[in-house]
Amino acid sequence: MTDISIWPKTINEAVELMIDTMSEIDKKEILNTKKEELYRFNYSLGMLISGWFGLYNGNKTLLEACANTRNSEIERLLFLNDPEEASSIILEAIWKHLQTEMRVPA
Repeated sequence: MTDISIWPKTINEAVELMIDTMSEIDKKEILNTKKEELYRFNYSLGMLISGWFGLYNGNKTLLEACANTRNSEIERLLFLNDPEEASSIILEAIWKHLQTEMRVPA
């Protein structure tokens, strides 16, 4: 997905694209992971997100969308130059989506 014409522009677009390409096994693995343990995916799914969605190659629109999730101006400015943090935000959004869509009520 290195074609810049199909890079997602929003976090929601990125989430939908990733979920559409994930296997059911991968979805369940993320679903069953505690939020505070999502860092385990930084060097696998996180790197895939960064590469596919152009976070290192100029997808400033998506970087800005991720930066805008932060409360302070300083954090937002730092995020504009941090593709790894942006991929973490997208990964957490994937996790939240799966929690909503796949979690079986108790």
